[in-house]
This record gives sequence, structure tokens and C-alpha cells, in this order.
Amino acid sequence: MSDLSQDELTVLLIAAKGEAMMPIGRWRAPAERLVEKGFLKPQPHLGDPTGFFNLHITPAGRSEVQRDEQDTMLTMASLSAAIEHDTRKIRADAEQIATQMVDLALASSKVTGEPPLEAMAKWGKLIGQRALELLK
Repeated sequence: MSDLSQDELTVLLIAAKGEAMMPIGRWRAPAERLVEKGFLKPQPHLGDPTGFFNLHITPAGRSEVQRDEQDTMLTMASLSAAIEHDTRKIRADAEQIATQMVDLALASSKVTGEPPLEAMAKWGKLIGQRALELLK
């Protein structure tokens, strides 16, 4: 991952779109750090002979933006895979709980003689209440 601060990355991304950067206010410190790192460079002109208010991205800055975009894509792909894995596990857990609920309702129905759907409703309510207690 990039070692740039969020503000530095913001300034660099704006510069990568072709905008000249003026290091003023909140953006002064990050823009100056990017100049020190070689990611931005001043471009002097008649109205600004130092180029201080006319910073442009360098090839190294463009490479850094591309690297950050690649890192972001890899992170997103990794997170997406983790979410997919967790989703599958959650669905499998839910299926297991549903199967156990059916087994419970059938066993309860056998003991009490009540219809399995009634047993399921009663046990579902009790289990739901207990689960809420455990979450607290």
C-alpha cells in the first residue's frame, strides 16, 4: 500500500487529472511533501516565476497513482473474496440451524403430540428470546 497520507493522495489524484495544484490552506503541507518526494514539481510562468502556485504531477507521481490504484484493486478483490467466503459460511450455518430446528420440532411434536408447525413456532420464539439475551 502507498505510504501517502490521505491528503497527499487526494492532492496527487487531483493532479493526475491534469489540474495544477496550489499549495494553500489545508493542501499546503501535503503538496509540499509531494514536491519533496518528487511526485509534484513547480512549473514557473510569468505570473508565478517560482512555480510555487503551479505544481504539476511528475512521472513518479503518475506511477505512484497507478500503484495506489493497483493496491486498491487488490485490496478490493481480497475483501470481495472474504465477503463471499463469509456469506457462504453464514448461509451454511443458517441451513444447519434450520435443519436442527426441524429436528427439534419433530422431536418435540413426538413428545407433546402437538403438530410440528406449532412446536416449531414455540421453539422458534424461545430460541429467538434466548439468542437476544446472549447478544446483550
